[in-house]
Amino acid sequence: MYKQKHNTIIKSLAYVITALMCFLPAVSEPVMSLTMAGLSQSQSLMGGTLVLLAEQYYLVAILTFMCSMAVPLFRLLLLFYVIFSISINYYHRSLTWSFRLYHYMEEWGMLDVYMLGIIVSVVKLLSMAEIQPGFGLWAYAGLLVSSILASTSLNSHEVWEILLNHVPKHKNKQENLSRNTIDEQS
Repeated sequence: MYKQKHNTIIKSLAYVITALMCFLPAVSEPVMSLTMAGLSQSQSLMGGTLVLLAEQYYLVAILTFMCSMAVPLFRLLLLFYVIFSISINYYHRSLTWSFRLYHYMEEWGMLDVYMLGIIVSVVKLLSMAEIQPGFGLWAYAGLLVSSILASTSLNSHEVWEILLNHVPKHKNKQENLSRNTIDEQS
């Protein structure tokens, strides 16, 4: 049993657009500046991934890139594609598998885990160094909040109902073969 939500498509679309607008500054702008013993250092998520690559931590760099940037962006783009298409009444066969893939990839996007890691790091470093939050941190927080709101405000039952009722059905090979045979005989 679930609670009926109203206007979920439009609300989720607004949240997804907001999250997509926050994505680029969240990964490219410095998350924070750390000053310790007169030395200052700042880094973005993308820059951190590049540092891991330069230090030859290839597996960690790939996992960091996939879980903090690639998968969340791909999920946002999938959700945008599905709900924008529904909002303009454009129904294509790919919408069904796109929405299914969106749900399947849910466990691979780790935006909230990275935010928790940033908070733990800041708390531990506060006594040793001066920390200034960067624009990337605020953009990352906006990305996190808006992507969570996009997911939680969307009524998946409503989306599946719309997709099942409006998306053209995929014909199986046997149906196509029998239709081709009938066409050849006529």
